[in-house]
Amino acid sequence: MKPESYVSSGSEAEHQYISYRRSTALWKGTLCLLFLLLCVTLLWIIYDEYAGQLETLYYFIAAILGMWLIGPLFFMFLFRATASSTVLLSWNDEGVHTRKQTILWNEIRKIELASPAFSKWILSASPMIALYLKDGSRRHIQTDHLFTKKERRRAIVLLQETLRKKQQQDT
Repeated sequence: MKPESYVSSGSEAEHQYISYRRSTALWKGTLCLLFLLLCVTLLWIIYDEYAGQLETLYYFIAAILGMWLIGPLFFMFLFRATASSTVLLSWNDEGVHTRKQTILWNEIRKIELASPAFSKWILSASPMIALYLKDGSRRHIQTDHLFTKKERRRAIVLLQETLRKKQQQDT
């Protein structure tokens, strides 16, 4: 499928939105589940005493680290795959709508793609759309690793163009 089907928009008067493919969340969640099963298998090998002393240490560390790093991703993809709506964010003439809030266009200063970094618990943070507000604060919209680089870039460009149009209308 083309990326255009994942970043959807209608005419200016309609509600525009950016959505992800549920199948992406499903296959990435399945990969995480397989990796978690591998971690459980390593712990089972230790429990049944099939591993030597040195292997036991390696297997235990690998299993715990694997669960620590991949476990949250599995639940994130599971949540996205089973969510009732695949819309990440939407907007209309009023503002940008996320699951939690609405941000008015006249409050937004700029929109950028924030690069991922590790969290304080050394967990993977997904790329996010950053809305910089005129009061100096920021709102982040997580993309949860559900878009390719090209799809993320298209979404940012679409939002930035819409913001520019709204700012020109206000002046």
